[in-house]
Amino acid sequence: RVIAGHPAGRLRSVVQPAAILGGSLALGLVLMATVLAPWMVDSLFAGHGVLLVGLLLVLIGLGAGHLARGVLAGLGHFGGYARYFIGDGVGRLVLVGLLTLFVADEVAVYGLAVGGAPFLGVAAALVGQRRVGRRPSDSAPEDPPAVGRRAELGALAPALGALLVASVSAAVVLNVSPLAVELLAGPAEVDAAGRFLNALLVARVPLFLFQAVQASLLPKLSALAADQKFDEFRRVLGRLLALVGSLGLAAVVGCALVGHRVVEVAFGAEFAVDRRDMVLLAASSAVLMVVLCLAQALIAHRCQGRMALAWLVGLVAFPLVLALGGDLFLRVELALLATVATTMVVMVVLLARRSRLLH
Repeated sequence: RVIAGHPAGRLRSVVQPAAILGGSLALGLVLMATVLAPWMVDSLFAGHGVLLVGLLLVLIGLGAGHLARGVLAGLGHFGGYARYFIGDGVGRLVLVGLLTLFVADEVAVYGLAVGGAPFLGVAAALVGQRRVGRRPSDSAPEDPPAVGRRAELGALAPALGALLVASVSAAVVLNVSPLAVELLAGPAEVDAAGRFLNALLVARVPLFLFQAVQASLLPKLSALAADQKFDEFRRVLGRLLALVGSLGLAAVVGCALVGHRVVEVAFGAEFAVDRRDMVLLAASSAVLMVVLCLAQALIAHRCQGRMALAWLVGLVAFPLVLALGGDLFLRVELALLATVATTMVVMVVLLARRSRLLH
């Protein structure tokens, strides 16, 4: 968002502070994991120490990857942005193939492949990006490097806490429902978590496709907000919400018609779920896409604190709804739907209030 809304000029003073903040966070996590290594290896990785190595690699690699993606998206270099995901995905397959030739332990092969893949993604993203730190039209000089870095650190640091809270909250929303099923399942429902997760993956296919839209959304909205083109901002956001709403509605209809059949074909008859389950999961995914659009709009308006608040308010709804009812899948699905719907309503209210102040 900072890069997209930055005035014309070289962007080194923006990228370097972001790298410092991200690197410091990654280093802190690496040190924490190193201190907790004995417990993690025994309790989380079943004695496979190489998985800890993979975790340390992926912490650093994902940090570099998110920085590269942020720079490329902010500059509108979406070819490089796409190459990151291609390099990351294909890189895992390549690394598995190469490591299989030299490493006998299968666990080590997959752990190191996952850890090393982000670095291949970054390398692929930066191919041909010799001028990645500068827009083609840039000509105006920047502030002196030390002054620019201090200014951008001052702009980024306060936002980091809110963005971290929002990111963790969003991750909880994305992953809490299968965990809830696993925790609440009775002795006769040992396969419930697997069935639910497979159905959720099918219902969220449109959400995976939405990632391509999300990559270009924040830079566009940020540039409009920085230029104070608020009428165009609302038009762009309105068109996007209409598009996302249509995609979500199509997904709900598709899941109502054939979603449960797709799950059976893809994963086997033993993982079958009801039509109702697919409709509710697709509906929650559709609302989640709207929430992600609204979150990007709030970030573009420098309202990351309000965005984080909306996620937290939404999370409160999950245990409240989960406590109601008796059917395992139904109560979890309704809790997930209530969570994203509550988050959406709060974001709409906050964004509307912000827009009135700026109009």
